[in-house]
Amino acid sequence: MDERILEFIGDLRRAELRISPSEALDALAASAEVGLTDRETFKATLAATLVKESRDLATFDRIFNLYFLDLEALGEGIKKALGPEDPRVQELLDRLVDEEGLELDDLTELLMRGEGSEMEMAIRAGGQNAGLERLMYFLQVGYFSRKISDKFDWSAIERDIEKIMRMLEARGLDPGQLARIRNYLELRLEAFNRMIRQHVERELERRAYRQGEKLTREVLSDKPLFALTPEEVAQMKNVVARLARKIKDALALRQRQEQKGRLDTRRTIRKSLSYGGVPMEVFLKRRHREKPKLITICDVSDSVRNASRFMLQLVWSLQECFSRVRSYVFVSEIAEVTQAFATYPVERGIEWALKAAPVDYHCRSDFGFAFSRFANTELESLDRKTTILVLGDARNNYNDPQAWALRLIRERVKGIIWLNPEGQWGWGIGDSVMPMYAPACDLVRECRTIGQLGEVVDNLVYHWWRRGR
Repeated sequence: MDERILEFIGDLRRAELRISPSEALDALAASAEVGLTDRETFKATLAATLVKESRDLATFDRIFNLYFLDLEALGEGIKKALGPEDPRVQELLDRLVDEEGLELDDLTELLMRGEGSEMEMAIRAGGQNAGLERLMYFLQVGYFSRKISDKFDWSAIERDIEKIMRMLEARGLDPGQLARIRNYLELRLEAFNRMIRQHVERELERRAYRQGEKLTREVLSDKPLFALTPEEVAQMKNVVARLARKIKDALALRQRQEQKGRLDTRRTIRKSLSYGGVPMEVFLKRRHREKPKLITICDVSDSVRNASRFMLQLVWSLQECFSRVRSYVFVSEIAEVTQAFATYPVERGIEWALKAAPVDYHCRSDFGFAFSRFANTELESLDRKTTILVLGDARNNYNDPQAWALRLIRERVKGIIWLNPEGQWGWGIGDSVMPMYAPACDLVRECRTIGQLGEVVDNLVYHWWRRGR
């Protein structure tokens, strides 16, 4: 069971739950204390030691159910499959074994008792070295079922059954009673074989779920944002949330490492000279880094609305990485939506920003007008700790680009990063004015997929943060 729990923890980690080695040891110790008698108690014990955030509970429950069956329900299912119980036959078999002192194969005794949970544990033990890690397709179920079946000594079981039947016949049981007992044992033998196949099918389901979830994340991460269906947009919210947690976890680790400081060679050697350098007294040098301020300016016209949705979700999920985050949306008019995130949960705040902000969502995009209004109203609030993150395709509908406004903004801030959801092949073609805005930007990146968006934001919270002014 310890191996099963560790394998379960491995799948939780692959599902991006943060579980430390000490927490894994706590789970093993706690589960050993409570045992497996009560499944709900066992589940609650693992959850208490492994799950740190409520949003991870759904993932925990889903994977737990794939790993740990409800053995009580399984036993009830087997009893139902075997038909009505036959207490007289069971009593007769038990008395025969006790009186004659029969030495039977372990599996034969298991079949005679018919305990579903014990049958399942025997099958799981038999499958440990059957190579189930290579199980990937449904067509392999029969092959691996036979491999597990071959782990059991069926000839010994058949000999035991024949021995039991001869002894019962010697005791004078009539042919009808003998047929009834043989049918009772054969039904349990069939049920055991069915359970082997069901075990392999569950293992396939568990592996298929893990691979399927990973494949879904990879496909969505590389799919152009403008091509997402409504169903994929809903799925993408979870992908973005996972991405945000991954970035935060990596940043937290880097910060802990930096807090220790780096070796100050000069001070260490100078101090150690007074006593010959043995023992050496180590000095570290630390560098205090201030969190940056961030302003996001998102085009929310129909062509790039999905990109803006996910950038707002990602940035606001990471806002503790910044000292302050302010967000603006525009089509032609520009409006601040920061207050919506302070008032509503993130998801509802994003929906408000994309549908209910004081801008005309149905007009044609005018980047020049939006930038000039921002420069006229917000310039005094900008400083050298502020980074501007712009998301838009720079399709200006042949309006005046007013590039001077972006250059003026750049003079007041640490830098401007522009993310363009359109492929580079389209920059400067038609009504695209990206080449006119690019000189005022410190970084211009194509951002057609959520994977590219994650790379840019990860660069922002780590490398850009550490760049000199």
